[in-house]
Amino acid sequence: MPCTVTAFSVKIASPGDAAIELIIAREVIYDWNALHSLEQKRVLLPLDGAGKAEGAREVPPSDMLIAFFCASQGTPSVRAASGADTEIEKQLEAGRPALVYFSEARVDLIGTHPLPPRALDEFKKRYAAATIDSYGDEKEFRAKFARHLEATISHHLHFKTVATAPAAAPVAVPVAPLSPCAREILIEACDDFEAYIGRIKVGTMLKIQANGKQLVEQGNPEAVAKWDGAFGELLTGGFIRDAGCNGQLFQISTKGFEFLKSIGKTPVGYIAELGGM
Repeated sequence: MPCTVTAFSVKIASPGDAAIELIIAREVIYDWNALHSLEQKRVLLPLDGAGKAEGAREVPPSDMLIAFFCASQGTPSVRAASGADTEIEKQLEAGRPALVYFSEARVDLIGTHPLPPRALDEFKKRYAAATIDSYGDEKEFRAKFARHLEATISHHLHFKTVATAPAAAPVAVPVAPLSPCAREILIEACDDFEAYIGRIKVGTMLKIQANGKQLVEQGNPEAVAKWDGAFGELLTGGFIRDAGCNGQLFQISTKGFEFLKSIGKTPVGYIAELGGM
């Protein structure tokens, strides 16, 4: 029986060099999904970077913003925070949560340069509505972020408002005729745990990857044209959606899952299961 699943976008922004922190943040989000998504009928979708393709219009604030300040040169209040300040302000003005973290004693979890302790106090005064904290090592950051994530989703007004909003009546999605290549892309992505599709196009070179498989035969212009058309067919038809990474990563949409169910394909993975319910 159809049910409503709410997808929340979580933008992970790092003004400095915080590679390890980014990995930990995504792992904590995936852990939350694995534990709570099926029961609560909502899923967190992490987005890295700007979350939009070059030349695209400005995207609205994500449901949750996570920012790290771990700049190796300058200080958060002078260089790294120049762009992040505006983003945090927009997030809070929209009534959406922002979680901000400062490296307490080092640039990042593998660095050695200290950050000024006053930066944390300045941000707490400036953004009282945000959750702001510091960390000293990987274990401390993981524990704090997991605790803050759970508290934010459970108590922040934005998540309560979305959760209690009346659900729209389900709309039947007609089975559209898709080309064999378009169907194959969807089917392979359906077998991926997160239903991801990777696409890179540079000049005459095209790569489309799903479920760990490279689908486009290289060095064959006819194959490139065929698969390129199939991908465009899915995107313009609403069967897949942009998942970030500068337009190089996509996921199956609700319409795509409905189509897969209509041809007897059973989704796998927690995102696929939620989208296909």
